[in-house]
Amino acid sequence: MRFFTALIFTMLAAFASAEQKKVFGEYEVHYIAFTSSELDKDVAKIYGIPRSGSLGYMSISVLKTGISEMPVAWNAKLEGTMSNLLGQTRELEFTRIQEKGALYFHSTFDFYDQDMYRFHITVLPDGQKREFDLKFSQKFYQGE
Repeated sequence: MRFFTALIFTMLAAFASAEQKKVFGEYEVHYIAFTSSELDKDVAKIYGIPRSGSLGYMSISVLKTGISEMPVAWNAKLEGTMSNLLGQTRELEFTRIQEKGALYFHSTFDFYDQDMYRFHITVLPDGQKREFDLKFSQKFYQGE
């Protein structure tokens, strides 16, 4: 298993209360966001993810159920924005990372300490015509 997959499982265990999931019929969209300085240095280097106390990191995975006993990693098109409480909006760019049995999309973004941000991500799974709207809010704190 590669470093990124191991990292995600480690981060999900460490941030169990922060990891979230939305279910859209036969699709599960798992997402987590935190300060990028919390990423393991070696993993961040391998995937070219900058580590900074004022840089946010988001990871999203799309799983399809009903194919086998366990949900299967599924490709999708993701587009998203983030906005602060003043309504200032920024586009998010997602990078696709595929490994054996795993598929993730990640994005990084600047944030101000202790600001609340609203995220709106549209998810279009391969083979679907209908987009799913993933919306959530989260406050970010500067790290080391």
